[in-house]
Amino acid sequence: MIDDRAVLERAADVRFRAVDDETVVIRQEAAEALVLNEVAGRILELVDGRRTVGEIIDRLFEEFDAPRDALAEDVCAYLRELVAAGLVLGA
Repeated sequence: MIDDRAVLERAADVRFRAVDDETVVIRQEAAEALVLNEVAGRILELVDGRRTVGEIIDRLFEEFDAPRDALAEDVCAYLRELVAAGLVLGA
């Protein structure tokens, strides 16, 4: 379960780079590429194995104009998708 106290990290084979308003993600072992929007790319960037989900939400709240409760719900849902896709570990 992903909650404010969870600490997540990117999978070892995940590489990414921001290009304009998108983030290109490469999963080396799976030989697949993904393109994420600006917010999704920023979430992936903030998942570093040190920050809690709550700290990630706080940082995004400072950067984007969105209600914190809605932002927290969306971030947790997106992190669950990243975990299910194997891009993020630790939940």
